[in-house]
Amino acid sequence: MFYRTATASQQIAASGRQSSVLHRLAPQLLAARPSVSQHHQLNPAAPAQWSSANRSAALLGLTRAGSLLAMSCLADEAMAASYTEEPSVAASSFAAASAVATQVPTEGNGKPASSGALLLTSGAFVLPHPDKVAKGGEDWYFIAANHRAVGVADGVGGWSEVGVDAGAYARQLMGNAATVADESTSSVPDAQEILERAYSQTTVRGSSTACVAVLNGDNLVVSNLGDSGLLILRAGKVAFHTPQQQHGFNFPYQIGSADSMSDSPSSAQRFEVAVQPGDLLVLGSDGLWDNCFDEEVASVLKYCGEQKMEVAKMAQVLAHYARHRASDSKFASPFAYAAFQAGYAYMGGKMDDITVVICAVQQPAKL
Repeated sequence: MFYRTATASQQIAASGRQSSVLHRLAPQLLAARPSVSQHHQLNPAAPAQWSSANRSAALLGLTRAGSLLAMSCLADEAMAASYTEEPSVAASSFAAASAVATQVPTEGNGKPASSGALLLTSGAFVLPHPDKVAKGGEDWYFIAANHRAVGVADGVGGWSEVGVDAGAYARQLMGNAATVADESTSSVPDAQEILERAYSQTTVRGSSTACVAVLNGDNLVVSNLGDSGLLILRAGKVAFHTPQQQHGFNFPYQIGSADSMSDSPSSAQRFEVAVQPGDLLVLGSDGLWDNCFDEEVASVLKYCGEQKMEVAKMAQVLAHYARHRASDSKFASPFAYAAFQAGYAYMGGKMDDITVVICAVQQPAKL
């Protein structure tokens, strides 16, 4: 397996934690988010526990910054245009309700029963690391043509050190996932089935994290492995967020080729969430989640909704907002918080590839 490591100039051992800067920020970092252990102990069946309210992000001024900085991101059209795909999408709306999530047992692979007929209107945006623009970065995604399945994968960059295209595995994995999701016209395979079949068909060297979501009626089934993930917004509030899977700090679970010593796709965490029209799904690689707190994501997308943006434009704006945070060396980012919890002194965002997929849950008649 490959570790993802911060640059030597930014990361130092725990003995360096006596830094006055870190000590001044420690109370804010500790107040802003739960510890990694607390994060994994949250009960998926009680989505209220995932609420953004108890993270005290106001200490960092995050909610206020979200709407303001989103507007400045729109000015970066020139760079954004070179990566944008413009699918046919419709603006989403919000509806008040509460999400209900239960974790699906890992030994089961059945499809959830549902009486609904909801579909996803989806858009995506990929923003490569500035040093990886020429090859398109190392993340990728898929959006199924049936409007019911989406996913994102983040290729593990360490492969580039041995001469392997670190993004090739993620691209092939997501391409295979799209094929599996669309091959049946009568029903959509379960998210775990898509992940495992796509994995079995991926032949290039490499490894990646992965998050796959399938909408079956009014049930969203999610399989997430590693530190990519999915967040659900309802009425502008965070209702659910998949926890990360990490072997250790900056060392996510990953699936990969036979020579990668990676994890099995059966290690993915599985969730089933009841959704409603008006919900927004946000899938992202760690380039998003390492640089944006949930409250910021909600704030940026609230602004986008007020501007009647289509979901593809929302994904673009959110990706550029995350890039803004990644380039801020003084920002107490989610990645900085995780580093502090692991005993490292790190300040600022984390420059990385950023992939965002935004999905609006809608009735078929509105597509």
